[in-house]
Amino acid sequence: MKTISTSQLRSQTRSLVRTLTGGKSVSLTYRGHKLANIWPLKSKNGVGADDPLYRFHHLADKLAKPLTDREIDRLVYGG
Repeated sequence: MKTISTSQLRSQTRSLVRTLTGGKSVSLTYRGHKLANIWPLKSKNGVGADDPLYRFHHLADKLAKPLTDREIDRLVYGG
């Protein structure tokens, strides 16, 4: 697990985001003491940024009738 300080967090946020999107956890310290652990969501619930649900709005049609949950699942995840 990578460790960063709160001051590094402020100056290197982009690096932290890259680490998390890469699936790695980060330990955050403040004045040399462990403050928190930050985990990427993908490792917690299995949903990644590439999940089709995040692109669902591209499938929407403003004039179409509402879909049932089952129809939405079939469109997004197949089957």
